[in-house]
Amino acid sequence: MDVATGVTGGGDGFREKIKENCTACGRCTASCLLLQEIGEAPLNIAGRGPTIEEAFSCNLCELCAAVCPEDLSPAGMFAAKRIEAVANGEFPIYDYRYLFPDRELNICKLYREKYNIDYNDLPIDQKGEAAFFPGCTMLTYAPAITRAAFNHLQELWPYISLLTDCCGKPLYQMGLKERGENYTGYIKKKLKGLGVRVLITACPNCFYQLRAELAPAGIEVRTIYEIWEDGKAGTSLITVHDSCPDRHEGIFARQVRGVLEQLGYQRVEMEHHGTTTFCCGSGGQVSHFRPDLAEALISRRLEEAKNTGVGILVGYCLSCVLNFARISTGIKVRHALDLLLGLDEDYHEIKERVRALFSGPEGEENWRRVMAE
Repeated sequence: MDVATGVTGGGDGFREKIKENCTACGRCTASCLLLQEIGEAPLNIAGRGPTIEEAFSCNLCELCAAVCPEDLSPAGMFAAKRIEAVANGEFPIYDYRYLFPDRELNICKLYREKYNIDYNDLPIDQKGEAAFFPGCTMLTYAPAITRAAFNHLQELWPYISLLTDCCGKPLYQMGLKERGENYTGYIKKKLKGLGVRVLITACPNCFYQLRAELAPAGIEVRTIYEIWEDGKAGTSLITVHDSCPDRHEGIFARQVRGVLEQLGYQRVEMEHHGTTTFCCGSGGQVSHFRPDLAEALISRRLEEAKNTGVGILVGYCLSCVLNFARISTGIKVRHALDLLLGLDEDYHEIKERVRALFSGPEGEENWRRVMAE
């Protein structure tokens, strides 16, 4: 995984490889809504060069690479175009600065501020061997899970610390390569200063973003599921949505299924799962760049979930869970940790609560603050 692009490989070599090896077989187009919209094979797109609009419409989910018999990655080509466009000032990326995790105030921090979500009673950024890294989405929109998971981990590591940072992946996905590298450097320095040797992650984005970066520093990145002990037994019929970052290695997919199976949950798989999983609509920040395309991705995935006939759709990436939960389909949408911890959080209103932050006179002031230079 190249953290500069968020996909396998790196640089504009993606385009050259596609030009040299793409057979225009159509497998990627059959799976990808964006390629269907463009109406051209990757071979043609690589030949002329992707447009900026195409690049920022790609959700960087890598399904194209997963189904390609030649192991090519149109997503990598689009990611490289993002970096080029941002570096050349051809795309107004700073219009989206409310997403930047390295800013003093961003949308996640504003949400926690306005809805009184903090963790000041927990040991934040304390020195010690182990630390829990929930990720910015879980910290912000699932405080009950964050706290319960931390308490569970404290039984294994009594002196474990809580880290409230973002992994920095949004910066890389938005084409801000240098800014992303600077942020990654900050995370490395912080962890080394705290003496952290084991970093426990709950988010697949954080896990894959940080694992390779922290290994040279002697910091082991592990998932919360590989060390899970006990849990709330259940007998419900479920289906599991796999997260795109986990597509190639399937670490979370195997661990989550294994733990839930041990607890008694019965599973029905969607047609596209594991390597061929469909994106939830949040990949590559597409919900901000192309909300119409994101909606189509969400609808496609929920239709597959409905076709399984199960009662619960389970995700292990909270961004996926939030996307699915806001649309009423008759299926409960829960995070895997909800099931393991015996929680029953309803995420249906979260997106509306975010939008409410920017409504009315107070919303105008909130927007001014979060966009302030």
